[in-house]
Amino acid sequence: MTQTLITILALALLTLAVLNINRGISSHDISLAQNRYRLEALSIATSYIEQASQYYFDEAVADSNNTEKTNPSTFSSTLGLDPDDTTMTGLIEIDDFDDYNGIVKVDTGKSSVVYRVSFKVEYVDLVGDKVVPVSNKTFHKRMTVIVTDAYDPPLIYKDTATGRVRDTVKISFVYSYWFYN
Repeated sequence: MTQTLITILALALLTLAVLNINRGISSHDISLAQNRYRLEALSIATSYIEQASQYYFDEAVADSNNTEKTNPSTFSSTLGLDPDDTTMTGLIEIDDFDDYNGIVKVDTGKSSVVYRVSFKVEYVDLVGDKVVPVSNKTFHKRMTVIVTDAYDPPLIYKDTATGRVRDTVKISFVYSYWFYN
């Protein structure tokens, strides 16, 4: 009888140990998947920033006939797509940095996860040690790229006291205009 009780207790302890190990492995797998999705979202945002930085700073700068390229007052007042940025078939044709303002794209990474990518472009200036948005035209524009997943429950999330809350990957990039003769 004593050996039976000891055997049952040993099996119970073994079961508890296996369950704890399983819980730890499961938690670790979730953490790895979460980091993979965040890294993929970060990669998508970075690739859009690299792509955007290859365009002209402004429509006025792209015009080779514009002799006042060093005058910020000739830069675009409204940031976003210009009327000439849409082709006859309705496709968007981006030709300068601020055309990204207000655009929302759907993109998939290598894992086939669907991400929502949105862009905000604004004029900024350096005030003290901070980059702040300004209403006037300057030689600096900041692009903010926001990436979220399109799933419910979210794949990119943060745990709070109320449960999982959708999280975003947000990157800002300042693009400055430099003119050389």
